[in-house]
Amino acid sequence: MKTIAILARFGLLTVGSIAVVLAIGGLDDAAAQAKTRIAVTAFENKVKTPLPDSSWKIGEGLAEMLTTELVKTGQFIVVERQGLSDVVGEQALGQSGLVRGETAARPGQMLGAQIVVRGAVTEFTEQASGGGGGVQARNVQIGGGVQNAHVAIDLRLIDTSSGQVLASHNVSRAVPSAGGGFGARSGSVAFGGDVFFQTPLGQATRAAMQDAVQFVRTTSVRTGAPSFSIVKVDGPVAYINAGANANVRVGQVFQVYARGEELVDPDTGLKLGSSERVVGSIQVTEVQDQFSVAAIQGATGAMKRGDRVR
Repeated sequence: MKTIAILARFGLLTVGSIAVVLAIGGLDDAAAQAKTRIAVTAFENKVKTPLPDSSWKIGEGLAEMLTTELVKTGQFIVVERQGLSDVVGEQALGQSGLVRGETAARPGQMLGAQIVVRGAVTEFTEQASGGGGGVQARNVQIGGGVQNAHVAIDLRLIDTSSGQVLASHNVSRAVPSAGGGFGARSGSVAFGGDVFFQTPLGQATRAAMQDAVQFVRTTSVRTGAPSFSIVKVDGPVAYINAGANANVRVGQVFQVYARGEELVDPDTGLKLGSSERVVGSIQVTEVQDQFSVAAIQGATGAMKRGDRVR
């Protein structure tokens, strides 16, 4: 933890200073943590009121916005799911013989997601009230009283291994804008475009996306993802099923856990996980695309294929 080391060097290390550093999230160790693989599926449109433009595909559009914002955080490996047919098509083209073999996309290399984000849009409205008049310019309403915009999305984070819903959250943002603002009741305003984000509805959408990103970020940290597995143990060396694709770096140290008895809820039959015990630690010495090599620290012989790495 370089930041804390610097504070200690200059005699500034206090409980308060550590708390501030941790809250900011600027620790070098945190930046080096392996990233969670996450996918966002198209949101379901459950809006019952008419949209400003019937051609707007708000379910797909909002999911694409969230995908973009999650990529920008740098915290996740975001895998494509909405445009998956394009990826599959490119792989099929590579196998057809029409593409040079050394440049063809290889099948069987796609990354699986550890967490899937599903959503349902329940409110996406903008209504005018009071103030009268206003001017219609190129099908965009300017002025004419207060534009009350409301965007609400129900989000769920799902563990792809168990199908369990890890967390759910209702994102709800309302933006009132006094007369003189833009309204979005028009076919000429493109959903997600620059003009759209100047409207109260666009501002409410942007605020909702910020809330959604914060929910995903904090929940993924709290649930403890990601974790990896040992593929092979060869004397003092262990191989794990994560490499550059999961942001693993040389020098990182991981704990290794042996899985014990499976724990099953007697009332629901739901698998709750399994008991675990620490069997040692490993330090990464080499990173490949999809796997890493690590030196076993301490006594050898306690680790085996399938043990969990965190």
